[in-house]
Amino acid sequence: MEFSTLIQTLVDWVVSIGAGVNGLPGTVAFGLGLFTWFAVEQVLQRLMNGVKWAILIGVVVALGLSLPYLIGTVFGSGTP
Repeated sequence: MEFSTLIQTLVDWVVSIGAGVNGLPGTVAFGLGLFTWFAVEQVLQRLMNGVKWAILIGVVVALGLSLPYLIGTVFGSGTP
């Protein structure tokens, strides 16, 4: 699934929920809005967390650094 498709699906979901909120009591509408906000935020946070790791791994691979070299450099036991 593409990122733009996911965003559009979430936006459509929030809009459909918002269309039915006018008939609800204020407390219920607030609770529904709060739930919707946090649900969308959690989905996006998990997606961005995965993208963050993909970028980090891509940078390490693009630099041509090997795992033994990185461990030696980080812990100070590598050769200069």
